[in-house]
Amino acid sequence: MGMTEITVEIANPQDRAHWRSLKVIADTGAIFSVLPRAILEELGITPYAEETFHLADGREIHRQLGDTFLRINGKERTVPTIFGEPTDTPLLGVTALEILGFTIDPRSQRLEPTKMLLL
Repeated sequence: MGMTEITVEIANPQDRAHWRSLKVIADTGAIFSVLPRAILEELGITPYAEETFHLADGREIHRQLGDTFLRINGKERTVPTIFGEPTDTPLLGVTALEILGFTIDPRSQRLEPTKMLLL
């Protein structure tokens, strides 16, 4: 299966006057989205927490979390986001995909609307 690269637009939830576009990998295996710290700071987004994450090779890393306002295909929502460091790959995680109401079609490698369930 290939990777699904999409373009997201990013804004500060407190000030949606300024937007930045960025290509990211949509990754259903990642819980959180990862966006470059430099872009988040440029938009005035501030972290509210720091978490420890475990990598596949066993290492632990620490990253800050904050809320970003994302727009994809006309849908906009606030999503929790990891402040990525220069070596981190920009990702759109499954939490953001679910909040925005998208899934990835494995055949076409495209985002598709998903049925929003209220359970």
